[in-house]
Amino acid sequence: MSTTKQAFSVLADNHPGVLLRMAGLFSRRGFNIDSIVACTTENPEVSRLTVVVTGDEGIFTQVIRQLFKLEEIIKVEMLALADCTASEMLLVKVGAKDAAERTELLKLVQAYGGRVLDIGKTTVTVELTGETTELDGFVLGLEGFGIREMARSGVTVLQRGDTTIHDYTI
Repeated sequence: MSTTKQAFSVLADNHPGVLLRMAGLFSRRGFNIDSIVACTTENPEVSRLTVVVTGDEGIFTQVIRQLFKLEEIIKVEMLALADCTASEMLLVKVGAKDAAERTELLKLVQAYGGRVLDIGKTTVTVELTGETTELDGFVLGLEGFGIREMARSGVTVLQRGDTTIHDYTI
């Protein structure tokens, strides 16, 4: 079987330690987490976690089974990335030694729809949101400038159309 990336949307009770227990569960089972994002939902008593895992169908089935062993887990949905709106955020501090380099960098930022957050004496800090491949392309374009520091949020997904995670039963 071939390995692919699979997104899981998880609803859990919003209690301290849920993310830690979930990460520990994944670690003990040897699951490869590509991305994990956690936040409070429209209901402050519920957290939504988006987990992207690399594996095959057997691993994905095990992920669901293992998640339901945690008492805080309310719901788990396996979402096909092709059927989702996916986005992540990138913050990057890039070297810009002089005016010419800074101008070139600002053109690249504008071409990708990024936003300049800070301009220092020798650096520019940029924010960019979008699909993973778009961010990867932007990072490649920055290689000539010298990336000084970088942070990425991880992928967050929602199903396309009118369907929500609340429309399904467990």
